[in-house]
Amino acid sequence: MHGVIIKDDPRYEYTESFLQNKGYIFYNLDHKPEALDFVIFPFKGNIDADMYNGEYFSALKKDAVIFSGLKSAYLESCAKSGITYHAMMDDHMVKVKNAVPTSEGVIAYLAQNMGRTIAGSRILTIGYGLCGQDLSLRLRALGAKAYALVRNAEKETMAKADFITPIYLNELCRLNFDAIVNTVPGCVLANEMLDTIGGRTLLIDIASKPYGFDIAHAKKLNSKSALLPGIPGKYATATAGEILGEYIHLKLSTDSKMESIEFCNAGKEWL
Repeated sequence: MHGVIIKDDPRYEYTESFLQNKGYIFYNLDHKPEALDFVIFPFKGNIDADMYNGEYFSALKKDAVIFSGLKSAYLESCAKSGITYHAMMDDHMVKVKNAVPTSEGVIAYLAQNMGRTIAGSRILTIGYGLCGQDLSLRLRALGAKAYALVRNAEKETMAKADFITPIYLNELCRLNFDAIVNTVPGCVLANEMLDTIGGRTLLIDIASKPYGFDIAHAKKLNSKSALLPGIPGKYATATAGEILGEYIHLKLSTDSKMESIEFCNAGKEWL
């Protein structure tokens, strides 16, 4: 298959290499769109609308597939003409695979900035989703006293099953932690609570906006506190790029398309 990749992220170098090893051929950006089977647009959605305009998308093959890392409203609008569009970071399996390099990046930052070994440290993860669970398990494996801030009985049960100590927000101020890692994209810790937690605690936020706490205030309490967005692309660039390559290959593979059709048809028996 033939395509182009518009690189705005170091991960894309490894994505391209992965796909080339699978037999995909990449052209220069000025190649005629009618010859392309796929287009990989900028990861963060900064797209040149003058170059990639309605005429460009109309010239693409009817079965062409377009990709970007993060969801792009512009590409969504262009895809309405019948083109298939995938925002890679919205895919569940991409998130699952990215949880591993995310956890390792957080652990690397903790080891460099906490001032003590992870083994024996009391570390709280806010949220027990894909990233929170993976990180908590890896911290526990390294000997940390791992806690998870949860908000319902389901997450509490999951944490207990993993031998992670669950706590609720009203219990937070009664406990002391060496580090707190937020994975929830919403304000969880108000400044007053950060003041109560104290300045010894290292505060890390790996969530997207609006983040779990005020990082400026957190830095006043502990200068090594940090926002760490996009960890896979910074700490494990090759792995992160290959994860994207695997996803693109899956979506473009004829065999995968046939399997999806067969799966959907088989699923009708249950409707």
